[in-house]
Amino acid sequence: MIPENIMVEPIPIFDSLAHPTLTGMWLGHKLDARFSVLAKRLEEANFVGACAVGLPKIEGYSHTKFLEACSMYATLVPIAGLDVLDNPDVEMEQIKQMGFRGIKVHPRFAGLDPASPALAEIFRAAACHDLVVFYCTYLHSQISSYPESDPFFSLVRALKNAPQAKVVLVHGGDVQLLRYAELVRFNRNLLLDLSLTMLKYEGSSLDLDIQYLCRKFDERLCIGTDFPEYTHAQLRKRFEHLATDLPMAKIENIGHKNIMNFLEL
Repeated sequence: MIPENIMVEPIPIFDSLAHPTLTGMWLGHKLDARFSVLAKRLEEANFVGACAVGLPKIEGYSHTKFLEACSMYATLVPIAGLDVLDNPDVEMEQIKQMGFRGIKVHPRFAGLDPASPALAEIFRAAACHDLVVFYCTYLHSQISSYPESDPFFSLVRALKNAPQAKVVLVHGGDVQLLRYAELVRFNRNLLLDLSLTMLKYEGSSLDLDIQYLCRKFDERLCIGTDFPEYTHAQLRKRFEHLATDLPMAKIENIGHKNIMNFLEL
């Protein structure tokens, strides 16, 4: 009999965060962000799918064109990039009717102060239209745009004002990972995403936190590449290393079940 933690086939992984772009370019870096490249890398690395997440004002993004590009690949789940809104309820209704599963709120790219009441309005409107919010917790930047108040409590305030919102905490609070994990622990409408963080901080003290969460917090985690920043082969190698001594049930939860259930796929 094969022990349940011995992997005889590739772990099924669903990429919780990938950023294909309409131009195929990525923030001035020499990285290939084409939709076709994303789909190819998913197949090569035996991934079951990915959230294709748009970003406002980045590489010609528009809801319509991004959705059309996603529709060419069965493995991609479209998530709309959200800009600062005058009427979030109207736009959420349009996004939902178009066929998006969720929205991405990226405070830095959208120029949204996390302390603004607009964040709660976005969360409320998303909840009303059954859209999952992917909220970027990575807020490090040049001092001119660095948050002046604690982004964690700004997020908590917005969640208190929109208790029905389903929110994926993208990058898991990065260097404050355990702090965000404890927020997720007591709130079933939240999911902790380890994209970027799991690969960017490899070799740091965060390794111990990630290992701890994989052992003790497997029902509330998901993982992603932050494509094109990292490859699917890199994520698979990293996750398989972390999963070496985990029971298969925990591996499946983290690898694909949690995010797919959260999105009702």
